[in-house]
Amino acid sequence: MPMNTKLILGCVAICLSALDGVSSALGQTGVVAVVVSEKNTANNLSIPELRKLFGGETHSWPGGQSVKLIVRAPGAHERVVLLKLLGMSESEYKRYWVAQVFRGEAQFEPVALFSNAMQREALGIFPGALALVEVQDVRPGMKIVKIDGLLPGKAGYVFN
Repeated sequence: MPMNTKLILGCVAICLSALDGVSSALGQTGVVAVVVSEKNTANNLSIPELRKLFGGETHSWPGGQSVKLIVRAPGAHERVVLLKLLGMSESEYKRYWVAQVFRGEAQFEPVALFSNAMQREALGIFPGALALVEVQDVRPGMKIVKIDGLLPGKAGYVFN
């Protein structure tokens, strides 16, 4: 077998093993992935880091890229997961962001989109974008970030 073929097959095997947990989660409904733009260097976040990002306390990624929060509109499953992560009700979340903007700690509240297709477009436009997406709706252009070292579908993953 030529050297290039061996190299390609080796790379494919590594990619497939890395996606094993994600592929097993694809058939499940309700499993939510944390996604960023493919251009984002983030590969792993802790729960406290995720809370700071979605709570607007962390404004930039390592390297200086501005964080752009992309959230689902009220009523979407991903929004429910976000509220649970932050320990807030919908009304508390709204008040929190109004206060953040009023105090000048944020310029505006996160962009709330009505579909995963809109989230995918936003991830392509904003290199610093961060979103929650149901695993079965993850598409090319969205990079799944590990949470506490775990991918969706793995035992112990927080959003299974």
